[in-house]
Amino acid sequence: MPKVKAIFYIPLKDNDGQALREKIDELEFVLYAHFVGWTKHGIATGAFQMPDGSRSEDTHLVFYVVLDDARLSELREILLEFKKSTLQESIYLEVQRFVDIEFLK
Repeated sequence: MPKVKAIFYIPLKDNDGQALREKIDELEFVLYAHFVGWTKHGIATGAFQMPDGSRSEDTHLVFYVVLDDARLSELREILLEFKKSTLQESIYLEVQRFVDIEFLK
C-alpha cells in the first residue's frame, strides 16, 4: 500500500481566543491510537480571509503523519471531529503523494 505524507495545521487558539491545548492533547492521543505516530514540526503563523471578508491571523502547530493512502479518509474524519469541537472555519490539510518515505532501522 503506498504511503502518503499528510501535513495539517492545528490552531493554538480558537476564534474566540480560547486556548485549545486540551483539545490538541486529545487530538495527539487519537492520532497516535490510529496511526501509531505523528510529528509536530513546529509553529507557523499566517493570515487568511474570513467569510465576512475580515482578515484573521492565527498561530498553528504543524503536524505530519505518514499513513497508507487508503486511510486518508480516516485522518480527514479525525480532523473534522477536532474542527467540530472548535469555532474554526476550516483545518488546513496537505497531502503529499509520490514522496519517498523511509524509516531507517
